[in-house]
Amino acid sequence: MNKPGLKLSIPILALTMLLSGCYFFPEEEKLLDPPVIAPDEVAYSTFTARRKTIESTINVTGYVKSKKEAECYFTAYTGQIKNVYVRAGEFVNEGDLVAEMNVGELEYLLKIQELEVQAAQLRYSASGSQTDKLDLEIAQSTLEMYQARYDGAKIYAPMSGQVSYVYKIDPGTEFDPYKVIARIVDPEDLYVAASYDGDVTDFAVGDKVTVTVESDDYPCTVYYTPHEAAADGADDKKALFADFDGTVPSFAYLGSLANIKKVRSVSENAVVIPRNLIKTDGDRSYVQVFENGEKKDKDVTIGITNATEAEITSGLEAGEAVIIR
Repeated sequence: MNKPGLKLSIPILALTMLLSGCYFFPEEEKLLDPPVIAPDEVAYSTFTARRKTIESTINVTGYVKSKKEAECYFTAYTGQIKNVYVRAGEFVNEGDLVAEMNVGELEYLLKIQELEVQAAQLRYSASGSQTDKLDLEIAQSTLEMYQARYDGAKIYAPMSGQVSYVYKIDPGTEFDPYKVIARIVDPEDLYVAASYDGDVTDFAVGDKVTVTVESDDYPCTVYYTPHEAAADGADDKKALFADFDGTVPSFAYLGSLANIKKVRSVSENAVVIPRNLIKTDGDRSYVQVFENGEKKDKDVTIGITNATEAEITSGLEAGEAVIIR
């Protein structure tokens, strides 16, 4: 027998389960808000403006030379070297024998020919004949030829001074004419020679300059410039010469590199920063500074500049931090 109460309870139970079924599944987790990340502080590299002396200079590279020098070489013919009688650094007097070639039997032939001339002269003096006169002229011409070859085999110092250069050569080696075998200079009359292709007004006769040779500084005075070279029609239109004032570099520095420095302007106790920190925008010049934790632009006025630094005459004070990057 069916029980009415049971039939009624089954639908009610099913409906109850249907309405409340969501409670049988796990509850979804609540999504969290994304974390808020604070931006890192920007770090700047800076340079602190400081006071110092700044110079604007012109620098030219030249060489130490002697105003008076002479080259020694053979002029007659190619021959074998017999000996070189001088060494670099030695002092010589004008007329000293510098070098000579082997002359072989030439010295003997010269002496014999001198006797031939004497004999021909005696014959012509005794006879007065045209034949003997012709023989005398032939003998004299032959003697002159031998003498020229003999003299051409020797080099004598053309001036007194110090030997600055000697060509290293062994006896018996062939040597060509006009090839320099030695150079003699006046070691007391040195100067600096350079070539300057900048503005011809940058240097003037009488300018005081500093010449650096092997880390030593020497006061010098300009005595010849490209301006004079152009006026003189000189071959080297860029010639720039300076004399040493007083102390002269050692003879050993002949031919050494020499830096000529001319100071155009000087500013003492100036506010100075690296030149590459200055920015431009048309006619405007400015720097970026770090001030009170912020980056700011500051307009500046520029004074003396050189290859690496610049003077700031207004707009920036010593101690301010200029941003590098």
